[in-house]
Amino acid sequence: MTTQTQSQREHFWDALRAFLMLLGIPYHVALSYQPGQDFIVHSGEGVTGFSQFADALHLFRMPAFFVIAGYFAMLLLAKREPMAWLKGRFLRLGIPFLTCILTLVPAMNLVCELSNLPAPEALRSWRENSLTSGGYWVRHLWFIIVLLYLSSGTAFLAQRFPSVRSGLVPRSIDDWASRHFVLTLFGLALMIGLWEALALEAFYSLGLASMLPQQILRLDETIIYLPWFALGCVLVRARLSLEQATRLSAPVALVAVAGTALWLIVHKDVAPMTERFIGTFAALAATQVLIAAARTLLDRQIPLVRKLTDASFVIYLFHLPLIALFVWLAQPLPLPPVVKALAIMALSFGLSYAIWGVIGRIRSMSLLFEGLTVPRRVPLAT
Repeated sequence: MTTQTQSQREHFWDALRAFLMLLGIPYHVALSYQPGQDFIVHSGEGVTGFSQFADALHLFRMPAFFVIAGYFAMLLLAKREPMAWLKGRFLRLGIPFLTCILTLVPAMNLVCELSNLPAPEALRSWRENSLTSGGYWVRHLWFIIVLLYLSSGTAFLAQRFPSVRSGLVPRSIDDWASRHFVLTLFGLALMIGLWEALALEAFYSLGLASMLPQQILRLDETIIYLPWFALGCVLVRARLSLEQATRLSAPVALVAVAGTALWLIVHKDVAPMTERFIGTFAALAATQVLIAAARTLLDRQIPLVRKLTDASFVIYLFHLPLIALFVWLAQPLPLPPVVKALAIMALSFGLSYAIWGVIGRIRSMSLLFEGLTVPRRVPLAT
């Protein structure tokens, strides 16, 4: 099977990436209604189980997303010149990023302050944090920064070493890995777990958890997700292993469930290095299960899935500002918090989807929020 044929046939990769982005809605609503814990927006109430639900989503959502991002990067570099592809990445991701940090994020931050403080104090806090906090500007858009780093590194490697664009994992290695897939998967989990446990601790021990390297440049997140992105890149070049990775495996599913349960039980009580190590096994197993399930269920043209796939990026940009607004407005409503949370999930999704529909009809808005010079509906990866 050629790379071209793969890109045409494997619809489930786009669908799974969109699903992971849309999971940001229940994830951020759950954070907003954690019992006894405040998120960036203050709800003043909580729903039992939402903390664990948010933790479980966070465990696998972004690792799986970056595996898919690496997969698409290497798939597309086989067809396009590296620098032309990278320019497209900066247009498609960079323009919406700049647009949002100048419009949506400041408005969202003001709403968050108003949910916590009386209006005069909220405005003072908003001004102060806007001038002094790097993370205040980035918020939920951090993944774009990391994705541009990783895309740049991959493009420069492909430019310097042309074999990166078309080479395959040696047949003997790919064959062995595919025949011992579960063992290979957990060997990879061991390596990624050690990387996250040791490299991230080194980052913190060097005193780099400060405004520029952490809050603005997001170097710690880059360290975390580099191996996941690299795994996706390699997967494209290991065809036999890729076939195994897209098949459901009972042992892997068992590890995904048991590992997630163990991590949820112990992650707040063990050292950070241990927590990251355990979490990596659960996250990698869950990622494989998601990929295999997506192939089983979504590897065909489904009009509704296609629309959600096209809309997912804009939905992600808008969902958190809308969630913050609705959580703030819902504070005085005499409703059970679980009802508020479910309603906010539905409203945030519905309104974000409607906004996507409007943006696609206006050339300037399509450029600013989708990075498209011509309004059209195409996958974000192209």
